Amino acid sequence: MDKDPILDGLNNEQLAAVTSPANVLQILAPPGSGKTKTLTARVAYLIKHHHYRPWDILCLTFTIKSSREMKERLSKLIGNGMEAKLVLGTFHSVCRRYLVSYGHLIGIPKNFGIADSGDSSSIIKRIVKRLGLNIDPKVAQSRISSTKSKGLSYPEPPKEAAKKKDIDRQEFLQAFEAYEDYLDQANLLDYDDLLLRCSDLLRQHPECVSNIEAVLIDEFQDTNLVQFDLMRLFAVKQKRITTVGDPDQSIYGWRSAEVENLHRMKTQYPDTLVIDLQANYRSSGAILLAAQELIEQDQSRPSKSLRPTHCPGTIPVLRRLPSSDTEALWIVSEIKRAIGMTGSMLSHQDFAILLRSAALSRHIESAMGRAGIPYRMVGGQKFFDRVEVKILLDYLRAVSQPSNNDAIVRVLNVPARSVGPATVAALMLEADSKKVTLWALIRDIVQGNIKSSTKITKPAEQGLGAFIRIVLTGKQRIGNPSDPATPQNLLQYIIKTINFQEYLKKSHEDHESRWANVEELISQAADYQAPQIPPSNDGEIDNDTDLPVIEGIAQSKGDVGEEMLSMFLANVALATELQKDDEDPEGQGQSRSLVTISTIHAAKGLEWPVVFVPAAYEGSIPHSRAEDTDEERRLLYVAMTRAQALLYISCPVKDSRKEDTVLSQFLDPKNVGQYVVNAGPRLDSGIVSDIARILRRSCPSWGKIMEECVQIQNCEDNLWPLDGSKHADDEKSKRELGGLAAASDRQTNTTNARGSTISVGYTTTMDATQAFKMSSMGFTSATSQFHRLEKERSMTVGRESRTAAKDEVTAPSRKRKALDQTQSSLPSLWGSKVQRFDQDRPASGSTSKRSAPSEYMKPRSGPHGAGDLSRRPLASIPENLSKHGREPCSRPPQLSRRAIEEGGTSEQYIILSSSPFDVGTIDEKKTQAVEAKRSKYIEFTATNQTYAQGEWRANDIRPAHTTHITSMAQIQEATASRRTLGVRRTMHGWNAKGANEFSVPTKVKR
Repeated sequence: MDKDPILDGLNNEQLAAVTSPANVLQILAPPGSGKTKTLTARVAYLIKHHHYRPWDILCLTFTIKSSREMKERLSKLIGNGMEAKLVLGTFHSVCRRYLVSYGHLIGIPKNFGIADSGDSSSIIKRIVKRLGLNIDPKVAQSRISSTKSKGLSYPEPPKEAAKKKDIDRQEFLQAFEAYEDYLDQANLLDYDDLLLRCSDLLRQHPECVSNIEAVLIDEFQDTNLVQFDLMRLFAVKQKRITTVGDPDQSIYGWRSAEVENLHRMKTQYPDTLVIDLQANYRSSGAILLAAQELIEQDQSRPSKSLRPTHCPGTIPVLRRLPSSDTEALWIVSEIKRAIGMTGSMLSHQDFAILLRSAALSRHIESAMGRAGIPYRMVGGQKFFDRVEVKILLDYLRAVSQPSNNDAIVRVLNVPARSVGPATVAALMLEADSKKVTLWALIRDIVQGNIKSSTKITKPAEQGLGAFIRIVLTGKQRIGNPSDPATPQNLLQYIIKTINFQEYLKKSHEDHESRWANVEELISQAADYQAPQIPPSNDGEIDNDTDLPVIEGIAQSKGDVGEEMLSMFLANVALATELQKDDEDPEGQGQSRSLVTISTIHAAKGLEWPVVFVPAAYEGSIPHSRAEDTDEERRLLYVAMTRAQALLYISCPVKDSRKEDTVLSQFLDPKNVGQYVVNAGPRLDSGIVSDIARILRRSCPSWGKIMEECVQIQNCEDNLWPLDGSKHADDEKSKRELGGLAAASDRQTNTTNARGSTISVGYTTTMDATQAFKMSSMGFTSATSQFHRLEKERSMTVGRESRTAAKDEVTAPSRKRKALDQTQSSLPSLWGSKVQRFDQDRPASGSTSKRSAPSEYMKPRSGPHGAGDLSRRPLASIPENLSKHGREPCSRPPQLSRRAIEEGGTSEQYIILSSSPFDVGTIDEKKTQAVEAKRSKYIEFTATNQTYAQGEWRANDIRPAHTTHITSMAQIQEATASRRTLGVRRTMHGWNAKGANEFSVPTKVKR
């Protein structure tokens, strides 16, 4: 039996959802679980196996992008153009189709216009000014939209509100009533009205949807009360409903979205079947584990989990930085480092910076610009909002809807027609006082039907006449029954009549790019042509504008030209996310690789290989004005689950206003803090291999990685202290990352076998020679320095004390225990504070060193870079030896006799410290912690995953090297028996003694 292509590639949970016989099905789909694939497959399954006609299936989405993606997938699954016959689109676009066809049943004219958010804002501002209200226009607009989203025309009758003597409420109701009157007069519906009036239509005339067999809704958690009501009304006959959603991704409460609709659905339809999709095909196991820990803080959410299908990958990063400026520089640094250390397997388009609010982008954009990193702002100026495009669209609106005062005001004097702002304002006041539209007023004035109370000069009157002729000629062209003008024809007529190209040359320096936008608009208008095939008798449709014919119900029909223009303008108003694609500036037809900067809300439904989430502090996320803390947590969850391979979260110690910050409550160390690390990952060969597997890309070659590494500033995330304290070289870092200074002064350079200059990731004795007090020759050992301090102390006391001190100097072996108490270790003599080895890296004040790419890219023994303990902090000088200097030795440096006897040369080294740390004891705890954390990731990942071969190592300590004569060597030379203190002198270090961990050597018995 041949496998059904519709079911091919579905996992068990997806298969159950697609083939479920349940009439009411609720699919809970976490991020990256394949919800679009599941929903699309169910539509195709209903058509093929249940034999539903495509035009009897209603699919509702929340974005135009989702609608297009579903159509593309359906074309591959069912083909033959069947996807075009579906009633598929956003809630607003589908409601508009029903109002266009059946709106006359509730008194809505067919040629109504749509007031977008910009139009609504202008209308409310003018109303507030005209009525002298104290209410903020933005607040009024938000309250009006919120009221409508709850299914209310008015929150309460104005007269009842007046009785309550609430001034603010009375003013709001005045503005609300005036706004509704204006929309009705101008024959306009705003976005909320499209849903409300469609709900009114279906409630009064349910026969309009009597053909609907099944209703499918995407992103159901983001529906409001009106949309929930529409779902019920669309499915009123058959009651077959499929919804796909995730309560953990409900982030639009500020737009009146109701996550409770998921529960209401089960209450409204008790037989609802709930299916959970758990497999995640997007993110690494480590990212999912942190995200799951975050969202489980919400105790009210339904219990469900994520199951990773990728390897554990790299543990997410939670980085502290000194300031917002430094945070931006760190992001730039990490982008460059990731691209370089992966051999350009990652490019700029693989990175996204997700912000809680757009205002946080200033520092990041500045840093990007200085570093020369190309980026794009999602949610920036849209194509249809550009000045040159909006002018032409307003001309089209004036032709289609002359009663649209705002459109006429914006183009009445563009290009200049001697009608100044004062004249336009006076005409508007006159129109309002006479209760007529601005178009009706100026038309009657120009035609001599009335005498205006506004003083109009002769040139202004001529300009008004020219404008009237353009609009009337346009209306005649689209109303021509034999040859109606298309939107493209009408645009070309307007552009030619007003000499628009010449206007752009005179008014804008970048007129060429603006004219290119005009040409793009003309090209888009060409897609709107007169329908060639009318709907068939069985109701079949073949376009995105018609609805199936239902017997006994007449659909409203108008002029073909007017319908084409109305459809074009409606799609422009509804296409809130449509923008031109970024093009290659050199005109080679290649898309540019740009870093994406976006708000978290705008990033919903998208994914990137690498995601940065900056400003993770109280007041930012959760936002200071947020009323729902749970929704803010879900917002951070959405941001984290956009990442596929690498996730960076950062928090500056001081915000952009230089005020102290507090880490977000969602990232408490007791929960999420257990699943993040405090520095960017060490991008060695294993991590690069994991990234390639997650992204399904080819792993870069060794040569490619080495070629890219020499171009980056740092191979580790070590330019700033990990605790967020201010680094002494912060200003220098800004210059370096901005390309204004070289990075060589931060690095310790050496030369590799190929002759290229690289840097090492550790500090040697001679790196700090500038801090030494130099004599002609020689080296001062720790023992000699200790002797000198004892002598200086003895000079301040009596003769008996000086004699006792001298005895201690001449017999160091008998006082070894006392020496151990004052000398922590030999590295402490060279200017570094002693630190525990279980600290990953220095918290502050340490000089950043660049590590050799060749060392990083060697095959490692662990599955990922998290928990790598090979990067040890530099020790610092104890206070009692802080003034240590150099004194002449009694003889020139030379090799020990034992080294010479073994055939040693000047190129052989010996162990330095006479009292080394008990690394084994200290590192054992760290190793256990790392192993415990790693085991969580391995258990969290599917059991059939395989990892990098080799033994996991927590200790990977590089042995110290020197060519100097040390105190140990002097003692050994002076002792006839050449005691080793339990250590055999070799160049292999403490760990070469047959054990994985260091142990303190025992005393040799004679």
